[in-house]
Amino acid sequence: MKVIKGDPLTVVKQLGGPRSDLSEYEEVWIVVDHDGRDRHDFLAKCRRLSSKRTVVHGVVSVPCFEVWLNAHYAPVKNYQNQADAQAHYRELTGLSSKDAKMLPDDFPWDRGVQAAARCHLPTDGLPEPDTQGPCPSTTMPHLLRSLGLL
Repeated sequence: MKVIKGDPLTVVKQLGGPRSDLSEYEEVWIVVDHDGRDRHDFLAKCRRLSSKRTVVHGVVSVPCFEVWLNAHYAPVKNYQNQADAQAHYRELTGLSSKDAKMLPDDFPWDRGVQAAARCHLPTDGLPEPDTQGPCPSTTMPHLLRSLGLL
């Protein structure tokens, strides 16, 4: 795993640059938050980075990654924005605002299957791979399936 800091388009640009060689990988997964911004351009650039040897996938959590974390505990709610999803995460975990970007020691890692079913509203299906779904949703289950964890 490699962590590249920056906005999603900066990450894609770095991965497509001359110092980056993706050919040794079958798949590359880039996980980003929606953060109130349309990510269709990011997803299109991920597709353009793909080659015969390497598929570059974009995972978008709308409105933010807390959608995926919350789904480990309970069905997601109809969040209006990132602040709503983050408040629900703090409520579910009991974490303080100061620790809200942390995972609690008792995070339910074993609930990935349940999280995959609960990471979108019941009226919406799981978004297709490499798409930006409606709010709230995430395409994280596709990454977990690729890793053999679902």
